[in-house]
Parts: sequence; structure tokens; C-alpha cells
Amino acid sequence: MRTVGIICECNPFHGGHQYLIDCARSAGAEAVVCVMSGCFVQRGEAAILDAHTRAEILLAGGADAVFELPFPYSSAGAEFFAAAGVDILERLGVGELWFGSECGDIARLTSLAKASLEPAFLQRYAETAEGNGGTAENYLECLCEYAGETGICLSNDILGISYLRAVLRTEAKIRPITVLRRGTAYTSNALAAGGFPSATALRAKWRAEGLETVLPYLPTSTASIYKALKDRPLADLVYAERAVLAGIRLMPLEQLETVAELSGGLGNRLRQTAQTATGYAALLSLAATKKYPTARLQRGILFALTDIKSQDLRTSPAYVRLLAANATGCRFLAACRKGASISIVTRKADLPNTAEALRQAEWERRAFALYTLCFPEIRGEDALWRTPARIET
Repeated sequence: MRTVGIICECNPFHGGHQYLIDCARSAGAEAVVCVMSGCFVQRGEAAILDAHTRAEILLAGGADAVFELPFPYSSAGAEFFAAAGVDILERLGVGELWFGSECGDIARLTSLAKASLEPAFLQRYAETAEGNGGTAENYLECLCEYAGETGICLSNDILGISYLRAVLRTEAKIRPITVLRRGTAYTSNALAAGGFPSATALRAKWRAEGLETVLPYLPTSTASIYKALKDRPLADLVYAERAVLAGIRLMPLEQLETVAELSGGLGNRLRQTAQTATGYAALLSLAATKKYPTARLQRGILFALTDIKSQDLRTSPAYVRLLAANATGCRFLAACRKGASISIVTRKADLPNTAEALRQAEWERRAFALYTLCFPEIRGEDALWRTPARIET
């Protein structure tokens, strides 16, 4: 069986995701396996819809099996987000990794990925990053200069380089393939006619004007499921802003500065800002600088509330949770359960009895507990394992 893996957030699933799946199908993919973020996504934001609902939408859009990219990897920077996703697909036995990129040039991205692993580059970047926080912009500027690259790298190119670096570093057997990204930029708020609007633009319009105004921009294959979500509240960390401010204000400064993403003085800046900030948006606005961009702040805040340290991100996932599968996905599961080197779970009782698995389960519990506060009405955290995987046969 020719299997294609896609690492995604689907926040929400849109035309770009559909296009990538369709390209894989046209190229001969017999099974499309997705590893999708859970409660929280890479920029440290709450996913607007819960993981099981997004997995159901993914099946309707053409995926065959959907696994959860677990927290905290799902909310980490590109390096750790990509490493965990590649690790899961490789250990499941998936043959190909497909991703979109602005350049659509696998040779160029591979060359940059190889350069990023060279000791000489790492030394140069360490010297360049000192004093400026090591932003993504600075990293790419330094990498392109080192590699003699004059082209521009945008959001999905950067993530693509991270995927390729993970493949190279671990000597993974999975074969990477990139597809030229279509539509507006990843962070664009534009909803121009034609092409594929970004998830950022879709979320903004959905929040401000309601689902009906977004439906024309979403894939027709998923329309019926989206329509059923008309009255579903969208998750947002703004609803949990009292918990956010309390967490930052009450955590000892020495502990805050050990949190992932909050090193280099950011923990101290965040603490000082939290003393006067009157809400989540204000906290981000007051604390953000060129050195400390909003995405890093959001991740740092999320990791502070869930007590995630930098070393936690350097571990490998101990298990992967199945969210949904159709008949083809079930055939893939039957094959990979025999040869997969990672445990596949659907119930809490399936968790491996290891220290690593228990630690990962606790991270996910904390994340879900916070996610239950990200709605207009507070929810109970006991629902974490209550929703079963969606199996369509």
C-alpha cells in the first residue's frame, strides 16, 4: 500500500488542505495518513474546534486515518513540531511525507536543511542570535546567507526545512515530497476571490461574522459537517484570560524563567507585563517586541500554564492517539499495528505502562484542562478520554 503522510493543524480544514490531499491521490496515494494537532496549535493558540471534530472533517476531505500530534509538540516551534510529526509518521511506517511550500522546490529546501545541520552554520547562528532572541526571521536570514541563497523563505518553506532537517537528522526512511502552495500567505487576513484563503483569515471572519460567511470559502466535500457546527462556540484563550493572568502572576519568577520559550529574559518581561495587563490580548500587546514575537509569547504562556520545560520538547512521543479512520484507514491500521514502533491508543486503558507514556498523558491532561476553559461556558476536564475514535467502515 502506497501511504502518504501529512502533518497538519486543520484550524480549520480549508482548500489548501484539500488541494494537498488531492495532489497525493493524483500521484497514486492509496492511503492518506494525517498527524493533526490536538487542543492547541503551533502558534500557542487554542484550536477553534476540538480534535475529534476536526478529524471527522479531515476524513470527509479525503484523509483515511487521522492521528493526534500530541501536546506539547503540537504547540512548539517549527523544529520540535516537525520533529515529532516526522517521528510519528516514520514509526507508523508511512512511506512518504507530503507538505506544501511557497517555493515548491524540494532540492532547494533540502539543500537549506543540510546546511542548517552543519557545525559551521550552527556556530555562526549561535553568535548571531546572541542578544536578539533567536527569532525565526533572524534564523532564516542567517541560514540563507550561510548557504549563499538569495531567494525568500516564507512560512511553509520554513516548516518544510524543519521537516527535512528532521528526516536528515534521524536518517528516516520516509520520502519527502513538496507541493507548490496555492492561495494567500499563511498569516494573511485577506479573503480574496479565487485561490485558497489562509486559516488565519477564515478564523477571523468566522469569529467576527459567523459560519455562514465562511462556508463559500470551504471545500464542498466538508460543507455538510461545517453546516452542522453553526451554533458551536469557537475556542479561544481569551475566555481563559483570568486563568492566564493568575498563572503568570502567581508563578515564582525563578520557575517562570525555566519554562520552554521563556528563557533569555522573556519570563521576567512577561511577569512584569502581567502585573499591569488587564486581559490576555493586553498581555500579548504589551509584552510583544521584535525580539519576542507574539507567537513565541503565546507558546511561552501556554507552556507556563502547563509546566513544560525545554527538555520536554526534546523527547520523542511515547504513543500516538487515533482520532478517526475509514475503511482504508483501518486496513492501514491493521498493517501498521504489526510493524509500527509506536503504540497506537484509542482509550486511556491502552496507554503503555511506561514513565514516558505517563508523562505524556499528564501533559495532555494539563492541556485539555486548560482547553476546557477556552469557551464561553467552562467545561469539565473529565471528557478527555470520553470521545471515542470515529471509525467509518
